[in-house]
Amino acid sequence: MSRPAAEEQPLPDYERPPVIEAILGVQFDSLPGFRNAHLGAFWKTLDTDEWPAVFDAPALQPQFERFAEEDRWAKGVQLHLSKVQPTRLQIKNKVGDRMIQVQSDRFHFNWLGQTGGHYPRYEQVREGFVHALRQFLDFVATEKLGDFHSNQWEITYLNDIPKGSVWHTPSDWGFFRPLGPVPTIDGLIEGEGFGGEWHFLIPHRRGRLHVQWQHALRVAQEESQQQKQEIVRLTFTARGPVAIEEHDDQLQAVLEGLDLGRKTIVCSFERLMSEAANQFWGLKHASD
Repeated sequence: MSRPAAEEQPLPDYERPPVIEAILGVQFDSLPGFRNAHLGAFWKTLDTDEWPAVFDAPALQPQFERFAEEDRWAKGVQLHLSKVQPTRLQIKNKVGDRMIQVQSDRFHFNWLGQTGGHYPRYEQVREGFVHALRQFLDFVATEKLGDFHSNQWEITYLNDIPKGSVWHTPSDWGFFRPLGPVPTIDGLIEGEGFGGEWHFLIPHRRGRLHVQWQHALRVAQEESQQQKQEIVRLTFTARGPVAIEEHDDQLQAVLEGLDLGRKTIVCSFERLMSEAANQFWGLKHASD
């Protein structure tokens, strides 16, 4: 039996997804009037009782998905020199499970589940992103910082897969189909670790999916003791150009890209996992 078209299938849904963080974001042309001082001014427009914690972080470098043949290999380090280094402001809510990130050409909204929170699903994170971005756009307009021109949408899911769940040793890493088990040669070598990444085109040059595999040791502070846990961190990032020409409303164009990215990530995650792994996480809608 042939597989139904992807558009006709329900999106995969897991009862216990391994996702520990979800990030929705938009990149835009740098605002000409924006200065580092505006970061604090924007924070003060929020309910600071609800968003009390602020942190400085290095600015993220611009990321563009381009599709000419030579762009496949344009991954070299780029240096940016300026008199004043741009800054990224991170604003956390009082519960500690949401974060807004702002810089002169980026706006991100995070759901944070590292402390054990249950993933609230994409629709709720999307709603939070829309609300926070509208607040930022109102601030930009009020302060006359320049016109907002979005150029890239981006969505990331971080998945922590601990040892003892769907794997016990690297020889079990075949639960992720592109990798397979780390090879062991009896009496000679034993597989110990692996790190790598994969890159996939989204059809019709609508974007790319980037997948990163990291074998790591997660350290958590619980009461007076540190708890160490061996994990695989599997990061799925979908990114692509905002289709401004197809919409009068820039926000709607950004959201269309994010929805495409979410669909690409969750469908790819399901297809790239073994049947046993999908069952472990409680997949509700499996593909044929």
